[in-house]
Amino acid sequence: MTNPINMLSVDNILNYQYELNDKILKKLNKSIVFADHQFLEWFNLTIGIDKLIKKAGAFNIKKFSSFENGGHNLKAVFLISQPLKGLVIEIIKDILTSSNFQFITIITNLHPNFYGISKDLFDQLRDDCLIWMSNANYTCDIIYEKFPFAILTNNQETNLFLNPLSSWSLNTENLYQFVSIEEYNKLVRQEITDLHALSSTNSTVKDTMHNLYLALSESQLNEFQAITNSLNEMLENLDAKDDCYTLGVLSSIIANELNQSSDSKLRRKNSPNKVTLLLIDRNMDISMNALYHEETVFDKMNNILLNLNPQSNDVKVDLRNFLFENNFKSILPGNYFHASTERCDNLIQVFFSQKPKECMLDVYRKLCEVFPLSESGKKAVRINSESIKSQIRNGMKSNKKVFSENLDLVQILSAYCQISDPQTPRQQSFDKLISFTRNLTQNLLDKDGPSVISRLYAFFSEKLDQNDDKNSYFVSDLIVMLIYVYGLIGEECFYGVEEEERIKKLLINQFQSKNLEQDAKIKSDLDFFNKIKDHENFTQLVDTFFQNLKNLKNYRKHLKDKRELIKQNESNNNYSYKPLISQVCENIIDTAESPEQLTDLEYKTSGSEGLGNLLKSFKMGFMSTSNKPHPLNNDFIIIYIIGGISSYEYKLVKEIFNQGSLGEKKVLIGSSHFYNQDKLLRHLIN
Repeated sequence: MTNPINMLSVDNILNYQYELNDKILKKLNKSIVFADHQFLEWFNLTIGIDKLIKKAGAFNIKKFSSFENGGHNLKAVFLISQPLKGLVIEIIKDILTSSNFQFITIITNLHPNFYGISKDLFDQLRDDCLIWMSNANYTCDIIYEKFPFAILTNNQETNLFLNPLSSWSLNTENLYQFVSIEEYNKLVRQEITDLHALSSTNSTVKDTMHNLYLALSESQLNEFQAITNSLNEMLENLDAKDDCYTLGVLSSIIANELNQSSDSKLRRKNSPNKVTLLLIDRNMDISMNALYHEETVFDKMNNILLNLNPQSNDVKVDLRNFLFENNFKSILPGNYFHASTERCDNLIQVFFSQKPKECMLDVYRKLCEVFPLSESGKKAVRINSESIKSQIRNGMKSNKKVFSENLDLVQILSAYCQISDPQTPRQQSFDKLISFTRNLTQNLLDKDGPSVISRLYAFFSEKLDQNDDKNSYFVSDLIVMLIYVYGLIGEECFYGVEEEERIKKLLINQFQSKNLEQDAKIKSDLDFFNKIKDHENFTQLVDTFFQNLKNLKNYRKHLKDKRELIKQNESNNNYSYKPLISQVCENIIDTAESPEQLTDLEYKTSGSEGLGNLLKSFKMGFMSTSNKPHPLNNDFIIIYIIGGISSYEYKLVKEIFNQGSLGEKKVLIGSSHFYNQDKLLRHLIN
């Protein structure tokens, strides 16, 4: 029997999101805004950062940093997602003592109860701020607001969300990948060690949890707490108690934190609604983010265009060819996320789940709504990226006012054109890599021909040796392909050690060559680029990378049914990639009438001991079903991927749940951020 949820709907969540943003914007008029990266991401995804100035009337937006100040301005608003203690307090002090503010507002997303004390903390901070402002008669307000998550789509059944406030780090380097791949390997090894200890010694569940937490640094423990807090806030906003399921060691730790949280216990006790919460580690299927594909417009944009900054969910859009007939080089790039109008928002939602060619006609129609065709232009026209670009240029020339009023839509359409133009070298190479990936996957486990590694070497050794400026294949493409195949089949991708050594040598040569300077994916993050370019020992760098590769498939080796992501087609014996998220969702739907056949997902009761509970089930092959509810017992299902998500995963989940006869089931799928190949490179090479 299902648990009806009468109060929950995406419309209600979106209305809360709109009301919250309006409430914050009203406080920004004639102020200097100091915001951390997490809050800037929130506003960029929900309303656009430009609205803080255009609509709210803020004078300027500055980074929350000790190196900033307010000049002669009298009013400031601080948007802070980190706990109000330690370094955060020092930064507030530095900004206030170097400014002339008389009115300040500090907005935090952490409730005073989080600190284990009453509002006295806010009162003390308010008194300190007035001292730093040098006048007790000035004004300091400290406000708590819930910022649970950002809904990015508005569909009837399945929707996509991001939770950018799920980190407390002030360091934006690998902001949401707070556990490096080496540290993740240690956690998995500790998991295995504790499994054997439980089965062969007198070790207890508490011992296993203690050993696991010893492997984490203080900053990592804080980040686990940040994710736990944001998940609890999300569920509080839904007024829901959760049945929690996990897949992966990070998910298990977070579920344990959620179970032990006093706020979570109180929520579960008092909330009337019931939801299913499914936590999945990104590392369990990292091949998803190494896949060259064009299943969704957004994923293609996110992998071809550069991010605004290394940790941003947004991308740079080149506007030079639209605003200037000559190749003027000093114009700042545009950006993709503009949810400020219904027209823009609808187009962004379409791009999350459709292929570029599928939505080209819709793109052209929306453009013609803004820039109507002239009588001479109404003749039959072939709709492609070039005709779209031509219509944008004509619209700018014919009506500059309309063009400026719709610059947000123009930027979105420009991004679409950049990934749909078959004439650009990068687009041509990307299409060839899609085809190469497809052919490679179909014969991935074919033992009759050359090994996968040999085929990769043959393809890339020729492409990477082209030393001309038009070369559009780079060492980052080879690295991404290696991550893809090792994530799927591990060491089965080569026959002999000499094959692996040969491709290692190719990587070393590329790291040492001038071609690295032309690799936009690597150079988009200058710190990462310099780290590779100036590395003292390239052999050690590559050896470490390959050791990381060999661990990728092993993350799934304890699973019963979802260990393999490569499936053989019975009709033609070709192989195909079956993403983990698809296997999980299909297993959930297929076992609705027979819950005992649900495998590999570990159910976390509110009294579970986290990893110890996981290890006990690990030992039994995840087949224990006593008193375990089924995920479909609840009408609202939340899937949260720890470590980043792709829009293709959203599309897969949407298609799977829409096909099933599931009645009124609602699904939310999301993560802290969008994951792409740029972030993947930084995660695996360190």
